[in-house]
Amino acid sequence: MKKNPRLAVAIRRALELDEIGGGRDRLEMRGTQSLLVSKCLGILRYSESEIRLSLSESVLTVCGEGLYCSSYLGGSVRVDGEISSLSFVARDVRRRDRKG
Repeated sequence: MKKNPRLAVAIRRALELDEIGGGRDRLEMRGTQSLLVSKCLGILRYSESEIRLSLSESVLTVCGEGLYCSSYLGGSVRVDGEISSLSFVARDVRRRDRKG
């Protein structure tokens, strides 16, 4: 059975489920109320207005009001609340030798 990428996009849009990300990071967002982040390496900042997450290739900042992590298990984080913006800051994933 062939996969139909157009159908997958149409279904995600109909369900208001958008996928964002690249590489190994995966985000799933339902409206502006819920965000699921897979393969999160850790929570860097946690407040009602900003949650900052460490991902494999970037740092994700979630801004909004009444934000909270409703679950954090096995590298998957669910952020709930009124999400107003998402921003990514890429980081150098190559290891640097600091000798000398």
